[in-house]
Amino acid sequence: MSKIFTPFYICLLGIALLIGFSFTSHADKAFSIGLVAACAFIVLFIHELGHVIGGKLAGYTFLFLTVGPITIEKSPALKIVPNQSWLAFGGLASCMPDEINLTKMVKKHKWFVAGGPVFTLIAFVISLSIWAMTKAEMAMMLTVLNLAIFFATAIPFKGTFNSDGSVFLLLHKGGKEAQTYLAGLILLKEMMSPRTPSEWDEQLIQEAYKTEASPEAMTTAFLLFYYHLMNSNYEQASESIAAFKKLPITNKTKFRLQFASHIRQIDSFLSLEPDLTLIKTLHSNMYTIDKVSYKRSEAILAYLNRDAEKAYSLLDEVERTCRKGSTQYGYFHAELKLTEIIRNRMDSQNAQDCKAI
Repeated sequence: MSKIFTPFYICLLGIALLIGFSFTSHADKAFSIGLVAACAFIVLFIHELGHVIGGKLAGYTFLFLTVGPITIEKSPALKIVPNQSWLAFGGLASCMPDEINLTKMVKKHKWFVAGGPVFTLIAFVISLSIWAMTKAEMAMMLTVLNLAIFFATAIPFKGTFNSDGSVFLLLHKGGKEAQTYLAGLILLKEMMSPRTPSEWDEQLIQEAYKTEASPEAMTTAFLLFYYHLMNSNYEQASESIAAFKKLPITNKTKFRLQFASHIRQIDSFLSLEPDLTLIKTLHSNMYTIDKVSYKRSEAILAYLNRDAEKAYSLLDEVERTCRKGSTQYGYFHAELKLTEIIRNRMDSQNAQDCKAI
């Protein structure tokens, strides 16, 4: 059932509905909605294509490009596959340097970052020219959307995610902060590869230990935790991100620190006396966008509230998600193992006897 609610199938459903409505009295509205959707796809695709071309100019290797319902990936030949991730629905491009040299990458990566806004600006000029000559509705819509995307990405701002303009300025300034940012990107690409955590590059793991704990460096926490969980045990994995678990949670940082909050929940659940109040508080700081951590958190709460049936049902959902994801991303193997640890704790007599406080 979860497969139906992926971007690819939802978009197919939307297209089918628009085609159906085009034969009714709502044909004009259906056409307008379809036109907006098509223009949005074109604009986002051009922006992400700009990043890819910028990356190629920097000497990077193309990995994938995702926009809306589709992903174009190189494995090893170029192919188009359905997009399974809502996080990438708005557009995501990935390229990888052939050589990991942070000093050189600071200069090269500016090409990759600038490519998106530059291509969007070029597309804006072209669509504006066409609109001025033809007054075509589609050209007008492309002009407006290209301009909106350009300002949204080119203007420097920092939020949950940094804009292209903000990243470009960071790289232009250079220094340790720029290198730390790029190191995080490299770690993220390793984590998002098909390789399991037990196969990850040990050199990157050692580099991860040099990263100072901060909400912006949570990629490091993921990498360290997954690596040690698959190569050692839960205790060592949890200890490897101890500094991240101590970071203060605020409204601004709770999204980035969600994984650290979840590991604190599991730490408590695996202890002799789980702290239900703490686990509830940490759960309130979590977001449903991370389905695996959120549902596993719900399962822990359900179990401690004596609803074992709901708890096991939620864990079943998590395991299905992880098995599906493991065909594309290796880190899901670690998520499966973590879910198994929680299930084993629930199955054990000690877990049944423990009392939440």
